[in-house]
Amino acid sequence: MQNKVQTDACMSAIRIYYSELVRACFEKRKPAPVPDGLDIQELINYAIKGQIYYPIVSSLIKLDVPEPLAESMRAHLKISTFGTFIQMVGAKEITDVFEKEVIRHQILKGAIIKKDYPSPEIREMSDIDLVVYDESLDKAAKVMESLGYTNHGLVKHHMIFSKGKELHVEVHWCLFDENADRKQHVYFKNFRAKLMEGKKYTYEFSHEDFYVYMIAHMAKHFFETGCGIRNLMDIYIYMNKYGSQMDKKYLENELAKCGLTEFEDNMKKLAYIWLDNTQCPEFFENLFAYMVDSGIYGKNENGIWGQLAKETPVAEGAWIHYYFPSYSFMVEKYKWLEHKPFLLPVAWIVRGCTAACSKEARKHKELLKATGDENTAKMIEMYHRLNLNFRR
Repeated sequence: MQNKVQTDACMSAIRIYYSELVRACFEKRKPAPVPDGLDIQELINYAIKGQIYYPIVSSLIKLDVPEPLAESMRAHLKISTFGTFIQMVGAKEITDVFEKEVIRHQILKGAIIKKDYPSPEIREMSDIDLVVYDESLDKAAKVMESLGYTNHGLVKHHMIFSKGKELHVEVHWCLFDENADRKQHVYFKNFRAKLMEGKKYTYEFSHEDFYVYMIAHMAKHFFETGCGIRNLMDIYIYMNKYGSQMDKKYLENELAKCGLTEFEDNMKKLAYIWLDNTQCPEFFENLFAYMVDSGIYGKNENGIWGQLAKETPVAEGAWIHYYFPSYSFMVEKYKWLEHKPFLLPVAWIVRGCTAACSKEARKHKELLKATGDENTAKMIEMYHRLNLNFRR
């Protein structure tokens, strides 16, 4: 599948049948047969890519599939279920020890929302994410090592630890990377968590704040590289469980502060269109196809679309903005430009020389060329509608 907006009948059929498979998994029932024209292996491949293997395959295996394939499915489902068990035990062990060792911390994202699914194994995740508050990072690293984790050092705004093949842990020291979006970095620096009942050093978000953080994390991935449809499952599950309990006015205000109003609104609409299998307008067909193709964490070359959308007020002239970005864009990359707009042509030359030696820049250029003017316009319009104006 090419990395461009796809609106063909096959992708629409996949969207509709994936809805049936996920709902069948949630409802613990046998799904409808695979429709004509859809290939079961393709359905599995997309599920692996998007890290939604369990809900898709646990439904498909209830159908009459060839035994060698069924055997492979059973084996992978067992591995996935065991992985979930190990992750949940690992998360509890870490948080119990951090509480005992007086380390202020909070478990984040997947390890929390897993518990809201009909069964936790349905919601797959790659690693356990947590944040450590105050000046406890060095102490947290020593505690992790004492628990048998290997310390792989610092990457961006977190430390990475692993134990065996199953357990991967990211220990963050801030909730949102300032190099992704300054506004949200500042927003999440404002302490919003509350102590868990019966705990002194273990924190959690309110339902509203968890949802805002979940959307912010999704938006970060979408803007930088694209993101997968597992995020839509999270929205659907969370809103169905807690939506009626949440303070809607507070939620609207906090999403607006983060610049996420349009993004959240469109993603929530797509989540319900997909999983309730209702009529799907063209924009949402395009968006769903793009997310399926992005896999779970997107592709590096997809980073071009969010940046071009910031630079291109209308979906025309993308090439000009690609080669000659605005001052506001360039000053994010070259701090020496600050208060010196007359040096912008020099910055363009530096950027051009750097891009000539950059593999990622070449991929961006190849993607823009391969996508073509019409689909480039569609991609930019998509990002405009989602309105993710991230600034460093």
